[in-house]
Amino acid sequence: MRTQAPEPQIAIPAPPLPPVLLSSRLVVTGILAAGLALLTVVLALTGLDYWSTRQSMLQDSRVEAAIVADNIAAAVMFRDARTANEMLAALKSSPMVLGAGVYDAQGLLLAHYTRGPDDNFPATLAAAGMGGLTERAGLSVLEIARPVETAGVAEGTLYFRKSMRAVYSRLAIRFVSALLIAGCVMAMATAMVLRSRAAVRNAENRLHALAHTDAVTGTGNRHAFNERLAAAIEAARDQGTRVALVYIDLDNFKTLNDTFGHAAGDGLLRQVARRLQSVVRSSDAISRLGGDEFAVILPLDMDDAALNTYGQRIVGTFHHSFTEVGQQVTVTCSAGIATFPGDAADMDGLVSNADTAMYRAKEMGKNRCVRFDASMNQAVVRRQAIEHALRAALQQGEGLALHYQPLFAASDRTLVGAEALLRWSHAELGNVSPLEAVMVAEDCGLIVPLGYWVMRTACRDAAQWQAGGPLRVSVNISARQLGDPQFLERVMDILREEGLPAHLLEIELTETVLMDNMEAGAHTLHRLSQLGIHLAIDDFGTGYSSLAYLRQLPMRRLKIDRSFVKDLPGQEHSRTIVTAIVALAHGLGLQITAEGVETPEQADYLVRQGCDVLQGYLFARPMPVGEFQAQLQEGTARRGV
Repeated sequence: MRTQAPEPQIAIPAPPLPPVLLSSRLVVTGILAAGLALLTVVLALTGLDYWSTRQSMLQDSRVEAAIVADNIAAAVMFRDARTANEMLAALKSSPMVLGAGVYDAQGLLLAHYTRGPDDNFPATLAAAGMGGLTERAGLSVLEIARPVETAGVAEGTLYFRKSMRAVYSRLAIRFVSALLIAGCVMAMATAMVLRSRAAVRNAENRLHALAHTDAVTGTGNRHAFNERLAAAIEAARDQGTRVALVYIDLDNFKTLNDTFGHAAGDGLLRQVARRLQSVVRSSDAISRLGGDEFAVILPLDMDDAALNTYGQRIVGTFHHSFTEVGQQVTVTCSAGIATFPGDAADMDGLVSNADTAMYRAKEMGKNRCVRFDASMNQAVVRRQAIEHALRAALQQGEGLALHYQPLFAASDRTLVGAEALLRWSHAELGNVSPLEAVMVAEDCGLIVPLGYWVMRTACRDAAQWQAGGPLRVSVNISARQLGDPQFLERVMDILREEGLPAHLLEIELTETVLMDNMEAGAHTLHRLSQLGIHLAIDDFGTGYSSLAYLRQLPMRRLKIDRSFVKDLPGQEHSRTIVTAIVALAHGLGLQITAEGVETPEQADYLVRQGCDVLQGYLFARPMPVGEFQAQLQEGTARRGV
């Protein structure tokens, strides 16, 4: 036998962290925006300071020029160049003055002062280029021309230049100081933001862990499972490899959880998680999907035989009992395996197919692992079609019908009643077996409305039979129907509305139904008995072995299961069991009905053992209500003759 070559192993990617990169970029962008805003404010304030300082300098220069012009007016009038030069030289105490000159009325230079050698100082007022302006402010030099007047008569013009360097130095100092202050503020703000961001990041990481970790078991949760499986499928698709999914469901966990309490149930789930971690590989990812469901994602680097062994190893880890609340608890699991891309082309299909395989494992008896097969989907599709059609049938009342199998007194073969049996014929599905219909109804929650439909229809039909004599009709009920809080009220309403006396209705329950509803159903069954309704145990001997309910509940009849009747009278074990059941029933004052009677030898043996009522193909097959009523009329006519 050829073994498939191992495929390159791919690691299951961990759930991605939140988009921290984008978050960090947002933080950096915010800090930069704040810094840009502060810089804009500093520049705006510097610009305002520059304008204010320049205006102040211009105003001071005007005043200074006016004072100098007034003081030098006499020297200009008398053309005293020496005195004018001395007076202009006094401007050296003003560091901002670069030079000054006095021009006579003809615009010729009379006297001047320069802070340093300046061969280009204008010799005429025209050369100064003021062009009739009294002041001119450039970026580096401020120039002012002031008339020199005596008694209102212009004697000349005062012209001087001032440097703007001091203004810019002052502005530079203020700008740098503002930048330093803004920088310190930004540094402090950045430190606070980064510190708070670190706290937020830690909180985000904790939230991420909480969002991806199951609080009970510490494994990944459904959110982590979805992300890991999506990443694993994407990696397998890119690399041309395979991924397997093992879907695990604990068997009968709800019963254990209800028995020992939720705290014990959580403890058991933690033990299950630890056992799963002990048998899977480090590259495999375990997640709890909720309730008692787990999943294992594994890179498929093994052949099909090894994968089956892997699944059986998971199931095998449950063979040893668990210890919880001081007690030994036995829990098994059912597992289903599906692979990508062999069994499914996407994530949803993979999960659905693994789930389908898991439910097939449960249908096969639980405590096993089953590989997905394409034929399983056909069963799923049919089940969904049956569910949809059954809902429509209950709403519209079409396709569903009851057949009745007569019950005969063992002593004289007279007709004493009939058992109502469900039949369903659908235009597309054909004839759906009662067992299949009931199983689907149980799974999808339709068993209760279906049960009430059967009971109402049976009571309506039975009410029409009574003209030929009282005949009892037997109706089976499910565990969910018995557990319905309104069951007793609904039964009473049906009897009243359909006009059937209570003593002509017999309700059949299996031993399993009784044991599942012993405490809750005991009161209801006693009330039904008080109303006159007969109660029978169906398929006696095939369910729980406890007989306590026979003395605790007001039962009137036991029905021997057909599995004990079919081997009569030849099989010794069957004879022993039937004899014991008959003796037990009669000892408790109960009547006995044997079902599945198909041969005269079986009937004769049962009569000799003391059975009260016989039912089976030997006497009559289940028949539609019209045929049953016709036989009743024929029997009534024969008795009349």
